Amino acid sequence: MPTPRLPLALQEKVVEALAAGKKHRAIERELGVSQGAISRIKDMGIRPPAEAAKSAPENSLSVAIRSALKRGPKSVEELADELDCGPGKVKQAIADMEALGAMLLRTVDGKYDLGSSIHLEPGKHELAGSSSDEWTHRYGVTTDNHLCNRHSRLDVLNEAYDHFERMGISSALNAGNPIDGEARFNKTELLTRPGMDAQTDYWIDNYPQRPGITTYFIAGDDHEGWYQQREGIEIGRYMQLRAEQQGRHDLKYLGYGECDIKLTSPNGSACLRLVHPGGGSSYAISYTDQKRVESYQGGEKPQVEVAGHYHKYNAGYPRGVFTLQAGCTCDQTMFMRKKRLEAHVGFSTLFIQQGDRGQVTRVAHEWFPRYNRSYYEKRF
Repeated sequence: MPTPRLPLALQEKVVEALAAGKKHRAIERELGVSQGAISRIKDMGIRPPAEAAKSAPENSLSVAIRSALKRGPKSVEELADELDCGPGKVKQAIADMEALGAMLLRTVDGKYDLGSSIHLEPGKHELAGSSSDEWTHRYGVTTDNHLCNRHSRLDVLNEAYDHFERMGISSALNAGNPIDGEARFNKTELLTRPGMDAQTDYWIDNYPQRPGITTYFIAGDDHEGWYQQREGIEIGRYMQLRAEQQGRHDLKYLGYGECDIKLTSPNGSACLRLVHPGGGSSYAISYTDQKRVESYQGGEKPQVEVAGHYHKYNAGYPRGVFTLQAGCTCDQTMFMRKKRLEAHVGFSTLFIQQGDRGQVTRVAHEWFPRYNRSYYEKRF
């Protein structure tokens, strides 16, 4: 298979092939480059910059500090002694790490320690709607892409963004698990070399990019969240920053686990909650949505909720909340097969209309189911 990171020389060859008018499939056969990576280079419309585009955000000192802190809390002076460098360099490296999302905590005695998911409030964001359209807000929706797993369906994910582009949709929502992460039980299914950077780079190279479309994503507490728990870094923020370093400004991180999106209209606002819940699937697909909405305290309910995690499609209306489980773009994995879990592969569009005080007065959605690869390979 092609390497997930494209060397600059290979990217230059792709650009030259595109300029010569070659088709994506021909370039894929000739150079061994995925069609997703070819599309990204084409959509950027420029040659990839030679500087920093392939460099890791963390330098060697930052990596050494992270390794030292995994063994326990340390002061700046202790880190300087252990790493044989000046305290000033350690302080600068710590500041750089924090700017890239490292969750460094100060203990009561002034030492630094690595955090995990603590002190992270649910995300909040605001998206303005339109008063000139029939629909105040129009979104494309995907979730649970699990890129880097061999069962991930890049064909479905690219088809989703092609459809969003045709519909004139400018905002895509992603409810978590854009990458597969690393755990004991999924290592035999991974397409990339080990490491957080390898999976992040594969995501940057292969996640669809279409002119005029911005993807707003949250990070799940599992899969990509495993890196956060092990490495003490806010993974979604890190992924966005690394993407921006490599020329992609269409991938916007909203929060860890969930984000409340304020839907503003000319006369008021409503709340759309993008959430990646935990726990396993229930016997009845709708049950997890119902019980989650029932658990919200007074005043905490959103008007619309889009959920990932379960790899299921379902729409409901518990307690006056329109809920959408958004399926997945990943076939059944080995873990899901062992747990007897079905994968609902596909994507959605979600249209929302707001009333004179911002209240949700109308919701429409479409579900686009897709099937396993063998279905499309049949010869009739």
